[in-house]
Amino acid sequence: MNAILLAVAVLSAPSVSTVPDGSLLILRNSNKPVAAATGSDITHLAMVFFEDEAEWVYEATPAKVRRLLLTEYRRELGVLSHDRVKPPSVSILEPRYPYSELQIERMRKYARSQIGRRYSIQGYVRRQESDGIHCAQLTAATLQASGRFHFDEAYAISPGELISEVASLHKSSAPLKVTSTPKAGSWCQRSWATWFNYGAWCRWACYETWTFCW
Repeated sequence: MNAILLAVAVLSAPSVSTVPDGSLLILRNSNKPVAAATGSDITHLAMVFFEDEAEWVYEATPAKVRRLLLTEYRRELGVLSHDRVKPPSVSILEPRYPYSELQIERMRKYARSQIGRRYSIQGYVRRQESDGIHCAQLTAATLQASGRFHFDEAYAISPGELISEVASLHKSSAPLKVTSTPKAGSWCQRSWATWFNYGAWCRWACYETWTFCW
């Protein structure tokens, strides 16, 4: 009877986050053009928050800011790793001091408000505000919403520069386990998904290039 009660208690217990709110996800060597332009192997950033009984990732990536489950994000990274000769490395940077509930809510509120916003590197290239947003800008602005950090020009900061600025208030980075996973589905389905992704990148790149003319 005690074993049954224990099992019921475990199954009915609320989910607990293993990643502290406001933690940063760091991708290294995931994008050669970004590495070349910024001079750093840190090429992408994202943030993690616990809400709705699950861990969620917020990131700015072509073509827009999105929110997805951390489990799904790790699956995507696994597929990305499987398709590359030299897969990107992924690590997590936890805050050295936990954020207060008010700080967490302010950061969540800002991150949620950006979902769907167009991805753009125009702010970084031109060193001025634009209607779009890139990964380091989203991360910097979200951190700034907590009141713990301040960035004069979040739009002009690169992923590597941001990590350098906030490192002292974070623990040492730890690797995030990602299992290399082949794409699911038939050959036709995998090919369609691949070409659809290429098309999405091309559409974003064409529109982004056009915006630089104005």
